[in-house]
Amino acid sequence: MSGSGKGYDVVVVGGGIMGASTAWHLARKGAGRILLLERTTIAAGATGKTGALLRQHYTNEPEALLAHHSFTTFKNWADIVGGDCGHVPHGLVVTVDMGPGNEANADRMRKNVALQNSIGIDSQVVTPDELKSLQPFACVDDLVLVAYEPHTGYVDSIAACRSMISAAMTAGVEVREWCPVAGLSSDGQRVTGVKTANGEIKTNHVVCAAGPWSSDLLSSVEVQIPVTALRVQIAIVHRPMELDQPPFVYLDTAAGMFTRPWGPGRSLIGVGGGDQHDEVDPDGYDERNDLGYAQLAIDAASRRIPAMSKAVYLHGHAGLYDMTPDAHPIIGATPLEGLYVAAGFSGAGFKKGPAVGQCLAELIVDGRSSLVDLEPFRLSRFDTNAWELPWSDTEYVFSSDFGHKL
Repeated sequence: MSGSGKGYDVVVVGGGIMGASTAWHLARKGAGRILLLERTTIAAGATGKTGALLRQHYTNEPEALLAHHSFTTFKNWADIVGGDCGHVPHGLVVTVDMGPGNEANADRMRKNVALQNSIGIDSQVVTPDELKSLQPFACVDDLVLVAYEPHTGYVDSIAACRSMISAAMTAGVEVREWCPVAGLSSDGQRVTGVKTANGEIKTNHVVCAAGPWSSDLLSSVEVQIPVTALRVQIAIVHRPMELDQPPFVYLDTAAGMFTRPWGPGRSLIGVGGGDQHDEVDPDGYDERNDLGYAQLAIDAASRRIPAMSKAVYLHGHAGLYDMTPDAHPIIGATPLEGLYVAAGFSGAGFKKGPAVGQCLAELIVDGRSSLVDLEPFRLSRFDTNAWELPWSDTEYVFSSDFGHKL
């Protein structure tokens, strides 16, 4: 890559896991002077509100690869990044409706797990009886098969992001918090700078990793990306003593919820789809739980784990999904030379962060990503109706909207 002559070689906009990872990987590759700008504090956006499930179960190879390469980093964080990301190895279960009309999802799950195994993911298909032996308190009557990852677990998203930012700073990245970006500059052919309240910062390379704010930011240089903000809630509950040993992580599309342990005696619960995913202004939405959401979440978790009906609500919040029309992310170059984007992760981005940053750093410095081919994630797929096509012939058919695809 060529330097900007003055200013910075690369400016990364966004202090979540995507921005942190990209900045760190750029510094590791010797990309020159790198500046990361965050509108508030590091990990204050979607990264700080995610459940941080490290689920590697995908129906398409590109996203499975991103999740798996990232999992390798999370699992070996101290050796690769340094510090602690709070990884807790724990069983993880993915369910899909296989009832009347959706029977073909069973064969799809077998094929998807085979694909995952072929790229190194530790996953297996288990029967309801086998799940019951692993989780005696679970209700399995509605299940035909489930996917089980024995050791995937979850991490502390804020600890991971801040740790990666620290590693980036050690490698020479300059980080500025409370520095919102008002827009970008260009000469009509390539990006030339980043506009802030304190003036314009000159650069020839910008990475936009600003989540639901990415659309407005890129539109300032007439680059359009189809990303909208959806408000999504989670609740933290206190489990009854009969569930003192934490249940597995569940991405339970059959029951319409996801849940994971959240410290001793506590669980996080989110409700999938429907009116829990409302389009909002990212600068003006209610970050509190709706009245009634706590009971809605407890009821949803109780469909799989009946004893959760005795859980007690502690607290919760609402965050944002940055959604694309096909629920797959946009990663890579834009029509404006020197401008790159990582956005639209549609509620399933955090787990991919370490690999996404590496791919972007390779693309910017080397001219191509060698870790994972970014072609499927190209922005130009939305130029035609091609984005409406499934990414694999084993994509699940859902009877209800869970908010993002698997």
